[in-house]
Amino acid sequence: PVEESWAKMLESRQTSNASTPSTVGGVPTSEATGFGNQSDAPKIIKTKPNSSGDKSFVGIGKPMNDINNPQFDDQGYTLYANEETGEKTRVFEALVDYPSIFKMKIIGANESTFALEMVQIVAESCNVAVDDVAHSTRVKGKWLSLTVNA
Repeated sequence: PVEESWAKMLESRQTSNASTPSTVGGVPTSEATGFGNQSDAPKIIKTKPNSSGDKSFVGIGKPMNDINNPQFDDQGYTLYANEETGEKTRVFEALVDYPSIFKMKIIGANESTFALEMVQIVAESCNVAVDDVAHSTRVKGKWLSLTVNA
């Protein structure tokens, strides 16, 4: 019964919006030229590389990443502006290097095959072999905690 319910759930899963490129007004954020009122937007002035070879700039106006006034793309994801280039991307995509190891904690009933089934689902979702998914378990009474690194 558990295998059937998981199979049904996996079949009925919808494609995530996260796989769709971030856009503002239908324009990909990588190609967008601005957001909101341009007179209030920060300006980037690129200068010659400094003595250490780094490119420097001066931001003029409001901060590029104002935590009190976040900017969102058409799909509702929060945008983050790269402070060196001014390029805007989704926060998670901007702050996480890919590929990377992602740690997840899965908690469920302490049943004989729970941990193995969860590792199999993670492996399938990540398109890797089950043996390639590092994991550890902790059992406390009727609950099992599974930490998966995928």
